[in-house]
Amino acid sequence: MKLPALRFRRTPAPVDPGDASPRPPRRWPNWIRLPRRTAIRELVRRNPGLKLISILLACFLWYSINVLERDAERLVEVPISIRKVPPELIVTTPPTKPATLTVRGPGTILDGVDEHKSRLVVDMSSTGPGEVRIDLSNAVMTPELPRRLKVVRTQPQRLKLTVERLSKRRIPIKLDLAGSPALGYMIAQSTVTPDHVEVSGPASKVDDLKEISTEPIDLHGLARTFQRRVLLEWAGDFVVFVPDKVQVNVEVEEIMVSREFRRVAVTVINGDGVTVTPGVVNLTLHGPQRLLHNFKIPDGSVVVDAAGLAPGSYEMPVQLIDLPPAIEIAARQPDRIRVQVGKGQGG
Repeated sequence: MKLPALRFRRTPAPVDPGDASPRPPRRWPNWIRLPRRTAIRELVRRNPGLKLISILLACFLWYSINVLERDAERLVEVPISIRKVPPELIVTTPPTKPATLTVRGPGTILDGVDEHKSRLVVDMSSTGPGEVRIDLSNAVMTPELPRRLKVVRTQPQRLKLTVERLSKRRIPIKLDLAGSPALGYMIAQSTVTPDHVEVSGPASKVDDLKEISTEPIDLHGLARTFQRRVLLEWAGDFVVFVPDKVQVNVEVEEIMVSREFRRVAVTVINGDGVTVTPGVVNLTLHGPQRLLHNFKIPDGSVVVDAAGLAPGSYEMPVQLIDLPPAIEIAARQPDRIRVQVGKGQGG
């Protein structure tokens, strides 16, 4: 036995007898209606200055968007920087000339690019020793260009670099002394502190170094000990010294020499009629070279003093009077001479 299905029936809303008249058709909105000619004339005449400024501003915006903002190109020269070189390597032929980039984009943005603050950065983190060619199109601009700018051309397109192994060694220092001290002086001792420096640079140069020389030190006319800090001599590009200056100490001393004076006449003082045999002697003087170089024994300086001698014969050494304190008699020949004092002539 089938049951009848239940269905809901909508009851129509009751109709108001007072609303039985038909509705008028919908009209178009009033804002679609064209204004009257008098209204347009009144609208144009109202606030003419403001309307003129608005028109000029609209023209300027149109010009800026459609003319100034058109894509343009500009050549920009930027230096090339090397970054992230492995610590065990060194670039021996770094770029010296800037790269010329052709940048395209809106003119107003192009004018804001400052080529003096920009760099073209090359990443060398995955580089090995040898000759390396790098495609500059993969380099990065620092700071980055605005989004609407684009680099369309790079000159040169490739960069050729030489990469070498970095070498570090401790190398002794050699003093480079030039010139001679003053006459009568000589170098007694010369030292340098420190006596070794740490040298780092390309292996092709550092591995061949045996010693590092100082800059030439002029000793011309030097007559006293001196100390000075001097630089180390240039050993090649990219070769670095730690430290790059050393302390040099040069000590000088006088040269002592002996000089022989032959057949110098002997003079008797404090005695009359006293004779000496022989009347001349050979003397060897010892002292600083600076004094003995041009020294001459004055006449009457080699003497025998007969004061207080009784008549008779004596063996006496000769004396040198008025001798500079730094000079002394090293030898006499003969060592002693005979002095004869006659009767009635003694002191």
